[in-house]
Amino acid sequence: MKESELVELLNPPEGASRHWLQQRGRTFERVLNRMLLIEKMEPRTSMRPSGEEIDGSFAMGNSFYLLEAKWHASPIPASALYSFKGKVDGKLIGTIGVFFSMSDYSKDAVDALLNGKELNLILFGHKDLLLVDSGKITLREAMRIKLRYAADYGQPFYPLETYLSETEQVDQFSVDQGTSQKWSIIVEGEDDGRTINVLLERFDVARDYIVIPAGGHLAVAQLAEYLISNNSKNVAAIITPLSDPDVQKDQLNRLSKVGAHTIVLNQDIENWLNNYVSVEYHNATFGLTNRNGKMARRYARNADIKELLKNNPSFSDLMVKLNANPKAQ
Repeated sequence: MKESELVELLNPPEGASRHWLQQRGRTFERVLNRMLLIEKMEPRTSMRPSGEEIDGSFAMGNSFYLLEAKWHASPIPASALYSFKGKVDGKLIGTIGVFFSMSDYSKDAVDALLNGKELNLILFGHKDLLLVDSGKITLREAMRIKLRYAADYGQPFYPLETYLSETEQVDQFSVDQGTSQKWSIIVEGEDDGRTINVLLERFDVARDYIVIPAGGHLAVAQLAEYLISNNSKNVAAIITPLSDPDVQKDQLNRLSKVGAHTIVLNQDIENWLNNYVSVEYHNATFGLTNRNGKMARRYARNADIKELLKNNPSFSDLMVKLNANPKAQ
């Protein structure tokens, strides 16, 4: 399988110039257009001068979709999705917008869409785009999967890695009925996913697992319900606090009802892990950049694993189910 053209552009060099960022945007522009052209999806795009955005449309059969694409230094905020939704709302009734983001989305951004009266957007994150660009799934198939999930569950974001992982397990499930099935560990956002992957790298894990960003707080329970209803027996979810206790209770009840292994934190993942690093390490790293969740990943690499397991029984229980043991330091 050929390597994605976008992979090496994910991490800008230190002090990346405006020219470098513009070149990256143009590469994204070219790759996205190529995806659409190869699959004969009739792209019409208008390039912005910054080189970091693309606006336009494409077609599948007799259906037409408005598109927007961005590659920013930080995850896309709710304001950008609302702005795009405003464009879609102003078009022919029934028009659907497709947002392509190589910088993913803030958790609040996806949750904000779910609080609206009408869902008419579907979202692609950077992992989705890398899977399409590498040829592991076609853009047409990716669109079909995301549209079906949005129609069935009212969710704008469905990670394609979940679909591919789920597909891989079909034959395995028919043989072992889930006894050695891969674990799906659902987290709220992309940064959370990176952090939990870093944390789990500090364990020798015997069971297969995948860490799946749901896209937002309000998408976790829905994704767990979907996975379990489709024969994924081993599903865990890591939940952080919501401002509305009634909504939080509803999410937890739904997770409990489907039998997901739930880890409920009383703070966000960065602050949770900060409790298990030394004061000296905390003070030494306090002034470092925290762009895209880097601080949480630093804490994940340096947390006291024994204390973390001791004080978090639900996380410790998940490690038992994964047959995971801390690596020797």
